[in-house]
Amino acid sequence: MKLKKLIATFLMLGLATPAFCDTIGMVNYRKILENYSKAKAANSEIDDKASELQRYLLDKEKEFKKIESPIQKKNFEEATAKTFAAKQEAYAKFKEKKEMEIDAAIEAAIKAVAMENKINTVVDFRVIYFGGVDITDKVVKKLNMGSVK
Repeated sequence: MKLKKLIATFLMLGLATPAFCDTIGMVNYRKILENYSKAKAANSEIDDKASELQRYLLDKEKEFKKIESPIQKKNFEEATAKTFAAKQEAYAKFKEKKEMEIDAAIEAAIKAVAMENKINTVVDFRVIYFGGVDITDKVVKKLNMGSVK
């Protein structure tokens, strides 16, 4: 008799399980980045800063070639290396800050769209072979409308 009750309990749990399943959403993060206007602007700013670093080095190389004294060359190299290291560090911090801002905005938009659509879990589209609800376009729309910070 206990075996029948145990089997009945397992069957009832098995039938009830779908009621507790999460609705799974998916996003194409790369597509979001490509279509999010602020991400494009941030990438453009980052590229501009990288170009500035390259121009700085090229200008310093031209200046270096004009110096004749070995002592002056050594002093110039040291000063340039120190300044370049500071510029490089500033660039790295700028890039990290911009990337974190964009990631935070995208994450907030994904959460907002998921809540609006009663989606409990959102994953990258590459981990789902079948099923799931693609919310990528809704996330991009929300981001570009500026309704999420």
